[in-house]
Amino acid sequence: MNHTPLFTAPQYPPVNSASDDPRLADLIKIASETSIAEADVILFGIPTDEGIRRNGGRIGASEAPNAIRQWLGKLTPYAGPHFNRHVNDLRIVDLGDVPSGDLETMHEAAAIIAKEMIAAGKIVIVLGGGHDITYPLVRGFKHGTQSDTIGLINIDAHLDVRQKKNGLHHSGSSFRLLLEEGIIKGPHFAEIGIQSFAASEKHFDWVIQQGARILTFEDATTAHLPNAFEECEFAITHSDPKFPVYLSFDMDCVRTSDAPGVSAPAPIGFLAEEAYELSVAAGLSKNVRMFDIVEVSPPHDVDGRTARLAARMIAGFLTGVANRNIR
Repeated sequence: MNHTPLFTAPQYPPVNSASDDPRLADLIKIASETSIAEADVILFGIPTDEGIRRNGGRIGASEAPNAIRQWLGKLTPYAGPHFNRHVNDLRIVDLGDVPSGDLETMHEAAAIIAKEMIAAGKIVIVLGGGHDITYPLVRGFKHGTQSDTIGLINIDAHLDVRQKKNGLHHSGSSFRLLLEEGIIKGPHFAEIGIQSFAASEKHFDWVIQQGARILTFEDATTAHLPNAFEECEFAITHSDPKFPVYLSFDMDCVRTSDAPGVSAPAPIGFLAEEAYELSVAAGLSKNVRMFDIVEVSPPHDVDGRTARLAARMIAGFLTGVANRNIR
């Protein structure tokens, strides 16, 4: 694999686990120490909040990748007796982080590695960073699949279809760019969790006009979040198990009491349990090949609550992936 960007080393907590009590920090391999070719799952981070700054949000997401790793590494690989397989049945390699620099350079590096890892048949998890990263990642994802059409599901309080500002991409413009540039086709795009008073009427109407599907927070809550995800997945893939899907999860769709450390906190939103259940459902899906978690902002977190939830969601997704072929 010819992954051209150079990555900075990931930081996991030191663990003194016993042989009968392993932790994910024991299981996740660092790219510089192992063969990427043997991995089932690739993980990497994009430590930037420049796109959030451009969009007028509160910065801090540049610190998220390693903050999430600190909690991820402390978890055990065992999800409980209701699963047949567990995270330790997967070979996971962490590439580290795209080196900090100007946003457009980081975006290009992210697109290259997404393309290469997806083309190599890997499941890919990305730690943001602001929601601007989804734009280059989906571009790379599509090129890696070599498919004319791909699916995209955004779990978010906001639509993120704003225009560029001063000609620059930002954390609120990813999905407009993806739709306008034809990278995603409207009928294969869904947004789940959009909140009242968090999106303009014109933007809402524009997304619908593209042929995309919107499930508001109220609709998704009524349907139960994993069910809402599966409904949207069915709608955009037409139940084709080979249809590649990208899932983006903006942590600001979780209520502030459960996720205070985000770029745009909100007093209402999904529960932590729902976010976790969604991640397991996505992992179980044979369509979802790439998953990003964005807008965690450690400087604004409380007791690491948001980073802990993001880590638990990643572990849930990995557990789902481990159980894909036996359910």
